[in-house]
Amino acid sequence: MITFHVPPDRELLAAFGEIDLRHEHLNYILRMTIKTLAGLTPRDALDATAYESSKRLRERIRKLARQKLGEGAPLLMLEALLQRCQRLTDKRNVLVHSVWANELDGEAQIRMADHTNRPLPTIGELAELSKEIRHVTDSLNQARLEGFLREALAEKGKSN
Repeated sequence: MITFHVPPDRELLAAFGEIDLRHEHLNYILRMTIKTLAGLTPRDALDATAYESSKRLRERIRKLARQKLGEGAPLLMLEALLQRCQRLTDKRNVLVHSVWANELDGEAQIRMADHTNRPLPTIGELAELSKEIRHVTDSLNQARLEGFLREALAEKGKSN
């Protein structure tokens, strides 16, 4: 028998909450990447992608990027970033969408979708995941605003 568990450690809960906030920042930059690729206003991009999942946002980016960039290094670099986004979203989803529980007289654990258990993450593990999400968010945003994605789109614009 299990009982639901919310860790009493406020620092652990804060680290857990930070992951969700950072992940929403990542989704926002995915939406802004759609804006950039489709030539939309920020408002139109946000309205057009409201409530879409991270997976759906990545799929839209891939489709738009193939159309706008064609095959080549910029597309592959963007796809590499999107793959990193997916891995981080998957890690976050395991934490958020699994049940945190206690076996009677046992340690608190995370009960996963495949019915296996794993120990609760440490504050350090949560902080590292948050840091990774922030890094990939910043990398994607940098590529979009002043990096390889902006350059590739500007180059494509000149050739059209």
